[in-house]
Amino acid sequence: MTVANDANTYLPGVVQIPSSIVITDITRSYPMVVTLEIDPVTESNTYREGQLVRLTVPITYKMFQANGLTGRIISSSADALVLDIDSRLFDTFLVPSGNVVQPATIAPAGSQNLQLDNTSAQVPFQSLNNVGN
Repeated sequence: MTVANDANTYLPGVVQIPSSIVITDITRSYPMVVTLEIDPVTESNTYREGQLVRLTVPITYKMFQANGLTGRIISSSADALVLDIDSRLFDTFLVPSGNVVQPATIAPAGSQNLQLDNTSAQVPFQSLNNVGN
């Protein structure tokens, strides 16, 4: 079997946009609502419905049960995400006072992130076999 020299298409690296966002509140509900700290001048919430995200919640924020969980975004607004996670039995989320060593954050999980297409528009990234999150 002969393989043409151009058979392997180069796929440029994809930067997750943004790589993570600071969490200011998480509800004890189903579905879970995560409020985000977004500077309206320099940032925007580019996370999309259907995308998988991972929570990082340090123990100092009390809702340690959410740490490391991955959930699918049900809906998104300028400063909040609704996730398909049941947090009704979790401890109450509490932002610690004083200097915080590590903030609670949310970040993309998986490959369905944004990339620029040839028209300079942002489109959902799909993995090599065209199956995203």
